[in-house]
Amino acid sequence: NRAMKRYYFKTSEEEKKNGKTMSNLFELYHDIQLVSVNSDELTQYLSRIDWRSKIYFCDYFMTLKDFRNEEDFFEFYVECFFRHIDIYFINTPECNLSFIRELFETLDVKPPERKIGEYVIRCLKCCAEQARFSKEMSSNLKRAALMTAKKNGSQIGGVKGAVYNIPKADDMKKQIVQYSKTFDGTYSDIELIEKLDIPRATYYKYKKEIKDKKQTK
Repeated sequence: NRAMKRYYFKTSEEEKKNGKTMSNLFELYHDIQLVSVNSDELTQYLSRIDWRSKIYFCDYFMTLKDFRNEEDFFEFYVECFFRHIDIYFINTPECNLSFIRELFETLDVKPPERKIGEYVIRCLKCCAEQARFSKEMSSNLKRAALMTAKKNGSQIGGVKGAVYNIPKADDMKKQIVQYSKTFDGTYSDIELIEKLDIPRATYYKYKKEIKDKKQTK
């Protein structure tokens, strides 16, 4: 028997936001592998994945956007069902394939063989609606909490122009001073952004704050 393996597919939206889900998952599962194909190739990629393996995604709705259309995604999802490969959506667990399997078993659902895929998609659509409702409710509750805090006189967000002492930021700034050739090091900006694994905007913000602090001394 071949061992179960874990994989992670990074969506294009995560790439734009420099998402850290993969690095965080790696802390939990050191054997996890990044799937380096685009969504069009995912279904074909399944032939290289052992049965009972797990594919992780950040979010159901983000993943759906990466496919050309809904039908292509459903084809991929159903193919995973038949291959006994589990799909996990970290931020929208209602859509996990393992949950659909549990529903079938718990409710003793036994559709005709040619209808199995159709039943899986029906269940997924219901679960996706529940996931959408949960996300909207969470967002609305956060918005309401912020409005209540603002009415009560609480400061929302940072004060314009203020520089805060954040432990993680302080550590990053020390490394920028140490490694950047603008200061004491030899790294270019591009090299250092990659080494520190931080967003470009954050890097240049910290660098500007370092320069401003040096000028005021």
